[in-house]
Amino acid sequence: MNLSSVYSEIKRLLSISNENFDLEKVINFCLKTESADNKLEILGDILNFVNKFSMFQDIEPFMNSLYTCIKNSLEIKPESIYDFEEFLVKNAIIHFVQEHIKYSKFTQKDQVLNFLADSLEKLETQPLIMNLGLLIKPMYQDQKYLNELSTAEEVEVDYSLINDVDIEIKSEIDNWLKFQEINLDDQEQLSLRLLGELDKLFFQYNIPQNSEKANNLRMEALEMLTMKLTMLSLMDQFSDDSVEPIPIK
Repeated sequence: MNLSSVYSEIKRLLSISNENFDLEKVINFCLKTESADNKLEILGDILNFVNKFSMFQDIEPFMNSLYTCIKNSLEIKPESIYDFEEFLVKNAIIHFVQEHIKYSKFTQKDQVLNFLADSLEKLETQPLIMNLGLLIKPMYQDQKYLNELSTAEEVEVDYSLINDVDIEIKSEIDNWLKFQEINLDDQEQLSLRLLGELDKLFFQYNIPQNSEKANNLRMEALEMLTMKLTMLSLMDQFSDDSVEPIPIK
């Protein structure tokens, strides 16, 4: 398959309109240093990933959220392009768990994560996605919640205006987090160390500490840490043994 046909198939599976489907633009910006073959490899991973959610294709808000997750994942790619599908799956789990926590209005994140861990324990990727999808399906069928999302929707990112420095800093923070000992009992100290690492990067890239750019990057970096902690809470309890999907209670 060539690039054009893969783009078309991904758009069809996601049920995204032509005017809202800007994946090629995002790919060309975030992967501008990659060869056409590497882009095709990553697009193939995206296609395989989207296929895993095909049972939810008729729920448009669900697929729109999935598309947002794909575009966000492209901003910070893994070290090897051959790990991109696994990277997408992990990011999707984090993305939808965070959405579910927000929707459920739980003040105790551990309650939600423990429930998910109990329901999804010992599942491989496809059953995991099936159970996670069934859990959050009602969320994307709740018109009141969808209206709230629409009202609070962020302004769409214009990838032609993104500053390369922003992506570089987020990539450096992502790499820094990979080498940290992350645990749920050390969240405050880890947050402080993360902010200290950011201050060093601001100095390196000549970004004023009190600027809007610095504040935005701090917020995004802390969100990255929260995602890592969420993944730790959820994924550490999975095994590699495949079992039949456990029904969502």
